[in-house]
Amino acid sequence: MKHCYYCGRITAGEPLFCNVCGRTFDKKLCPRLHVNPRSADICSRCGSRDLSTPQPKVAFVWRFLEWLAHVTVGALLGFLGLIFAYDLIAVALGTTVVQNALILIGCLIAVLVWMWSKFPEWFRKFIRRRLRRRRDRHAEEE
Repeated sequence: MKHCYYCGRITAGEPLFCNVCGRTFDKKLCPRLHVNPRSADICSRCGSRDLSTPQPKVAFVWRFLEWLAHVTVGALLGFLGLIFAYDLIAVALGTTVVQNALILIGCLIAVLVWMWSKFPEWFRKFIRRRLRRRRDRHAEEE
């Protein structure tokens, strides 16, 4: 989401220019949408002199205040989230059902680790290779 400092409108997403006034966000664009620095007079890729008009520059003080607001709100939300998670975990661990479930899960993990150590080495290597291939194929698809 970007805010245009010329017309005061907000455009959703990561747009190259404002949908209302047509000014670009801190860059100049040629008709082929090549991105150029704010100080450019000619497109560096196609040589076009028909460049867009960028929005007005924003003072450093306002950019700093915007950054400070983002950091403050983020820290506050993070702190409140940690308090909520702590209270939730404290309440959950206070019940016997959750305590018994955690003990059961711990025992199950211990048994699985013990069983994995009893498999022959060639079988463990085979399983690891298969999982690695599957992970690599999945990464290529994305």
